[in-house]
Amino acid sequence: MNALQATDLRKSFHVEGRDIDVLRGVSLALPKGAFHAVMGPSGSGKSTLLNLLAGLLRPDAGEVSVAGRPLAGLSDRELTLLRRRAIGVVFQDCNLIPTLTVAQNIALPALLDGRALPEARLATLLRLVGLEHRRDQPADRLSGGEAQRTAIARAFAMAPGVILADEPTGNLDSPAAADFCATLTRLNRELGAAILLISHDPQVAAAADRVHLLRDGRILGAFETGHDPARVSAEYLGRLA
Repeated sequence: MNALQATDLRKSFHVEGRDIDVLRGVSLALPKGAFHAVMGPSGSGKSTLLNLLAGLLRPDAGEVSVAGRPLAGLSDRELTLLRRRAIGVVFQDCNLIPTLTVAQNIALPALLDGRALPEARLATLLRLVGLEHRRDQPADRLSGGEAQRTAIARAFAMAPGVILADEPTGNLDSPAAADFCATLTRLNRELGAAILLISHDPQVAAAADRVHLLRDGRILGAFETGHDPARVSAEYLGRLA
């Protein structure tokens, strides 16, 4: 059973009197514990795909399942609980609460679920993202890289099976982006959650083991990265040519 499975996803939007097809039959599988990326040019449907996989949008056709559980038919409340407990989502904007500390932001999903985050879990997450020394700092005093590492720790708080990250390094400079990618890799290896990363940057996508190429709402194919940005760039440009 895959951690995440998408089958023949289709989605269109009605804009200015006409329907625009954004996804045109996208299928992909994310095995348990895997680290994959989706790359594609602007307008290819990457963010729409992530929103469908997270249950933030509903497809016009096709199916998404998380650990074998189909999302179709779930109520909005059931989808909210599924995202809180089984899917961690990280966006380009960190969406931290500025007046809460790093530790409080990380523990927020558990608080919303009516429980306390175990101290051992919090300590592990702080260690893995390198923020033990910033534990009690308010979020509005963090650098961009520290804020995004707080956001990824928060996404892992409830021990989800799937992490979805939508251009998480888009607001970071190159050193901070490289540090964030190293953090993602460490979390994937030590905590075991499957990760699907959306990015247009070969340097970032090379952190993943495998890349799925998306263009004009369709998957063109996939390839192994070898964790080599030059290889990712060559494959990406060659297949999109």
